[in-house]
Amino acid sequence: MSRRSMRRAVAVAASVAVAAALLPGPSYGDPPRLDPEAFCRAEQAAFCSVLVIDTDAPPPSVAGLAFQPVATRLAVDGVPGCVGGPGRPVVRTTTPRLSAAFDRMPGEVTFELVPLDGATEPEMIGVPVEPDRTAVAELDQLGPGESYRWRVRGTGLDVPELGWSPWCEFTVAAGLLDLRDATDLDAVLELGVDPARRYPVTLPARQWRLFLEIFDEPDEGPDDFDGGPGEASDRLRRIAADVREQLSGREATVTLTGDEWATAASELAGLAGAWDDAHDEDPQIERDGAAHWTVLDRISAQLGGPAHPGLGRER
Repeated sequence: MSRRSMRRAVAVAASVAVAAALLPGPSYGDPPRLDPEAFCRAEQAAFCSVLVIDTDAPPPSVAGLAFQPVATRLAVDGVPGCVGGPGRPVVRTTTPRLSAAFDRMPGEVTFELVPLDGATEPEMIGVPVEPDRTAVAELDQLGPGESYRWRVRGTGLDVPELGWSPWCEFTVAAGLLDLRDATDLDAVLELGVDPARRYPVTLPARQWRLFLEIFDEPDEGPDDFDGGPGEASDRLRRIAADVREQLSGREATVTLTGDEWATAASELAGLAGAWDDAHDEDPQIERDGAAHWTVLDRISAQLGGPAHPGLGRER
């Protein structure tokens, strides 16, 4: 073969090879997937560390992890179970307790409370865990006759919404006192008054004068009285004006709401206690809180409350 023929043959062969590389060939399916572990073991005198990431797999759910605590033995105000719909339990208190036990010790526990009518925003309540793996949420005042749903999880407030128990429901019994708007809840509860109801109280003029001392400025009461009636808040000013408008003669009847009486009675107890403290510290002060306590007892009796209320003060 001549050199010219040989060069032509080589050129043809090269052209065929290029064409073969460019032309599509038959599909034989996806190439086999590499086994990273087998590949590592085949390497001689090499230390291999393999990390396999499946980009198509969804992120793992916290609820599905082995360490996720699962809520068991759910109860509302001691009534066990988790019920929804018409069979939901009825609790006879406006401050029920939600409780749950867990199959393992959670670090934190979060309860969620939602009114069924959607009138208010959901309330998230973080509570500590007891040594027996139980948790209890003490609820604030709820509405009589209203229904709520709740759930719980064994994680803190800052954890994404994973691991919740099923939704459970309950209803607060109708006819209970609605204490959600009580100004001084402790005083309302001790006196047993309805915050919205109006109560008449009758006292002689001299006892009304003692009662009105709760509205005096600080320098007109005991020197050591701190942070009580002497501050004369706008609310106390309104109550004082209402009382003074109704006073006349040697005896007068004053009508206020239960919420207003609770506020005034709490201030009166604070004033009586302050005079007692001042007298104990300096016996030369002839006056103590006895006369003010007597006025408070008479007011409480006419409100239907206890004979000798303390309202946060020792007597």
